[in-house]
Amino acid sequence: MKIFTKLSFATLPLLFAGNVLALDLSETVLCASLDVHECVDGVGCNEVLAESVNAPTFFRVDLENEQLRITKSGDPTEVEHYERIAGRVIMQGVDAARQDAEQGVGWTVAIEEETGRMVATATIDQGAVVIFGACTE
Repeated sequence: MKIFTKLSFATLPLLFAGNVLALDLSETVLCASLDVHECVDGVGCNEVLAESVNAPTFFRVDLENEQLRITKSGDPTEVEHYERIAGRVIMQGVDAARQDAEQGVGWTVAIEEETGRMVATATIDQGAVVIFGACTE
């Protein structure tokens, strides 16, 4: 039975391969954080909950207005630079230090247009948060 289960799960991607549709980034897309890792220089990386490192569980990407938004009513984060490279959209920005934070944060979000898979990073002095996730229309 174990062999059948392994083979069944292994063949699932082949069954759906013809049905993969490219992500339409001309519309706002919703991204979800699936795996979140906190990395500290000299210590290494640990898997954490998104809220434990103040990372969003969900966020919206609006390339038309060059913004990321965590909530519909909240202030958007400006995308300072983005490019389409080899089937991916790569966005970058900086959040300047706020009153409740000691320093600013540099961030990058990369989304594969064909699959919707996403990787995001946020960096501060001697540390980073790495998020693996997915986006959908």
